[in-house]
Amino acid sequence: MAERAGWARAAEWALASDQAARVMADAGVVNRAIADDALLAEATAFARRVAKGPTRAYAAHKALLRAWAVGGVAAADEAMFDIAMPLFETDDVKTGLDSAVKAAKAGLARPAVCFQGR
Repeated sequence: MAERAGWARAAEWALASDQAARVMADAGVVNRAIADDALLAEATAFARRVAKGPTRAYAAHKALLRAWAVGGVAAADEAMFDIAMPLFETDDVKTGLDSAVKAAKAGLARPAVCFQGR
């Protein structure tokens, strides 16, 4: 919490743990606050969308974020090519880029792509 919202807010929240999720969302600690009665539907929809996505790209993003968290921008920049460039040899990236370029040339929105994880 301290990394995202600052030391003072993190200390206050540790002492007075009654802070609502919306306050933490406003401070950038969590991405969004969702009402209890909508949480299961929202989480399920998100999980389904992510499961259909580019899983190898997700892994690369997580690795780059980890490099940044540990070593800052310089570390992430240094790791970028080793982590991200192998993705460009995958069928998923080739298919995704091809469909995006065709859509852009036609003035259309980028279409949904069925990623295969290879």
